[in-house]
Amino acid sequence: MSIIICPYCKSSLYDSKEKTYICENNHSFDIAKQGYLNLLPVNQKKSKDPGDNQMMIAARRNFLELGFYDPLIESIKNLITEKLSFVTKDIIAFDAGCGEGYYSEKALNNLPGLKTEILGTDISKYAVKNAAKKYKNNFYFVSSIYNLPIKNTSTDLILSVFSPIMAEEFKRILSKQGYVIIVSPAPNHLREIAELIYDTFRPHTSNIVEKMTPLFKHDFTKKITFKIDLKSTEVLLSLLKMTPYYWSTGIERLENITNKNELSVTCDFNIDIFSQ
Repeated sequence: MSIIICPYCKSSLYDSKEKTYICENNHSFDIAKQGYLNLLPVNQKKSKDPGDNQMMIAARRNFLELGFYDPLIESIKNLITEKLSFVTKDIIAFDAGCGEGYYSEKALNNLPGLKTEILGTDISKYAVKNAAKKYKNNFYFVSSIYNLPIKNTSTDLILSVFSPIMAEEFKRILSKQGYVIIVSPAPNHLREIAELIYDTFRPHTSNIVEKMTPLFKHDFTKKITFKIDLKSTEVLLSLLKMTPYYWSTGIERLENITNKNELSVTCDFNIDIFSQ
C-alpha cells in the first residue's frame, strides 16, 4: 500500500494502473515516462525550476559513480545493520533529498537481514528524473522537504545526505520505533579544495543536533574520514560542481583547481543517528 498522499488534500494516493496516481478527491498526477511523480504544487515553488540544475546533477553522478564515496556508503550500511533494531524485517526507507538517487540505491539496498522498500524525493525535477530512470526498483517523486506528501508514522528509516532537514516533518512521517540518519560535512571536509579557493580555511560547522534534538533523541555520531586521490582535471571539476564552491567563487580562484591534474582531498563526514 502506498504511503504517499495528495499534496493538496492529504488523502491517500493510489496507482490507477493507467499511468496516473489519483486520490479520493480526484486530484490526479501523471507518471512521467521515467517513472516518477511530480508532487510539488506550484505554490510551494520559490523559482521555476527549484533545486539542483542539470549540470550539477550530471557532475554528481559522474563523480559518485567512480566510487570515491564508497567508504561512506559502507559506513551507513554497517550502522543500519549493526546498530539499528527494527520491529520487522520489512521496512520502508525514505531518502529525503535524494538527488540523482545514488545514496538511496547504494546505502539502503541489500541490507543483511532486512528487506527495504525504498522511496526518495527531491525538489529538483532533474534529480528525480535521473534517479527514477536509473534506479527503477525504487520509487521517486518531486516534492519539498518542508511539506512531504507522505502519511503520518509510515516510514521506518529516513536518510538525509547533505540535504536540508525539517525535523517537524521527519517526526510526523517516522514510525514510533524508526530512525533518522543524517550525513553532514565534518570540519575538514574537502579542506584542500577550500584552501585553494579562500585565503583562510574555515572548518565546517554543524547545527544538525541542535535542530533535531527538540523532537528526537540523539543516539550517537559516527565520524568517518578518508582521503581520495583525484587524478584528472575532469574528475576534480565534477567534484567541484557538486559543491557550493563552484557557484560562489570567482574564475581566477577556480583556476587554482581547474589547472591542476591531480589533488589529494580529505573527505570528512558526520553520520548522526536519531530516534523517537
